[in-house]
Amino acid sequence: MPPDLGPDGSSGPLRTVGPRLREADGGSPLDGRRRPRNSPRRARAAHPGGEREGAGLDSILRRSMNALAYILYNAAIIISSPFIAAWYLAHFWKRGLSLTGVGERLGFVRRLRPAEEGGRLWLHAVSVGEAGVAAVLVPEILKRRPRLRIVISTVTETGREEAEKIEGVEYVFYLPFDLPFAVRSVLDRIGPSAIAIIETELWPNLVWAAARRGLPVCIVNGRLSEKSFRGYLRLRFLFASVLGRLAGVAARGEADAARYRALGAPGVFQAGNIKFDAPAPPGEADPEALKEAFGLAGAGPVIVAGSTHPGEEAEIGRAIRALREQFGNLGALIAPRHLQRLDDAEEDLRRAGLETVRWSGLSGGSGGGRVVLLDVMGKLGEAYGCATAGFIGGSLIPHGGQNPIEAARWGVPVVFGPHMANFAEVAEILLRAGGAVQVQGPEGLADAFLPWLSGAGARDAAGASARETVNANRGAAGRAADFLAGLLDASEGNRG
Repeated sequence: MPPDLGPDGSSGPLRTVGPRLREADGGSPLDGRRRPRNSPRRARAAHPGGEREGAGLDSILRRSMNALAYILYNAAIIISSPFIAAWYLAHFWKRGLSLTGVGERLGFVRRLRPAEEGGRLWLHAVSVGEAGVAAVLVPEILKRRPRLRIVISTVTETGREEAEKIEGVEYVFYLPFDLPFAVRSVLDRIGPSAIAIIETELWPNLVWAAARRGLPVCIVNGRLSEKSFRGYLRLRFLFASVLGRLAGVAARGEADAARYRALGAPGVFQAGNIKFDAPAPPGEADPEALKEAFGLAGAGPVIVAGSTHPGEEAEIGRAIRALREQFGNLGALIAPRHLQRLDDAEEDLRRAGLETVRWSGLSGGSGGGRVVLLDVMGKLGEAYGCATAGFIGGSLIPHGGQNPIEAARWGVPVVFGPHMANFAEVAEILLRAGGAVQVQGPEGLADAFLPWLSGAGARDAAGASARETVNANRGAAGRAADFLAGLLDASEGNRG
């Protein structure tokens, strides 16, 4: 069946309207109820050349374009499949990843028992950051629907490891390749009532297949950078057919929401950033104990550089070396974004004149003047608790920046570079509050850190502003959970 057809053969995406799912073009609810015989729309249909005829032509054109998008997209997949398979195998070999998930990626996930009561929600979290959002969102959803079953798909192994730690999740699996047979297989075996994509990862065949089954698909914590927006615009003929089938978008900020609306996504609203709702650090957390735990006992001050990318370790290393002329006991912890880069990061730091020790190989001793390389996943959020100041990776290069909230929630002021498009609104409010400093290049790093390392007053004031910013922006998880609960209610009502 072409992608423009809904579960009953009707055209148009499914959208939430009150308690039921209706057609996007204003047609009747998908429950078979008929329009009253004397309604204005029925009357217009009797007159050739009227509005009904125009609407019919529009519908035919829309369905034709949707069918063309489906054909072209899947033709492109078939043609490129050998090259994609070769890249996939090379990627896994280079990174030393296992192939144990290949079966799941081809659609052979575990067959789950039908969720007869409460329904089943499929959350998709591509990697670690999105899994962190899921960890905050899942408890909020279960408060509203205690009998709901939740499954989570991921793309990366590290994302899967984090998702498997979330309490209340029924099953975690790898997202299938966006091949029609693989997607159909997973839908058959999982049996979801609705699908929620965390942030932004749209796979056309998944959305089309769900729409054909009458399953609502939505985006939560929706993120759409200006760069991604321009990319979607270039492929609008394809993604209009995908975005138009969404049941709604709970966007992080107004800029994200505006971009989704401009692309034609329905039901877009600003819910806030769920990452602000990550659990606050324990009030009794002792920075000195955390220093000891991360091999930095006796160091002071401490810089934690989180989620660094290629080239950034060298620049941070040079800044640390310059600052040591004034702060001889300066300690540092550096956490590369991808553990496969540890050897390269270590070499770049050595070339910058710093000797490093990996956290997993620590054997005690003083941490004064030590540079620790964090070589495990899942510890960075805790490590920020021992920092005097933090650096946000992915911001000195055109990557778009990583999450500054992890540091700010500890009351740690942060420095980041010019490239923060992925967290533009978060960066902006932190800068306005005085909880962050932005540099235009690596040459400004040492000077940016200097006031916070020099005196407790400036550092504490900036840190308090960062923490207050996080606290003031909590609540998005509850709003997103309310949205999902309403979507599930509407889906059940439509099926009832």
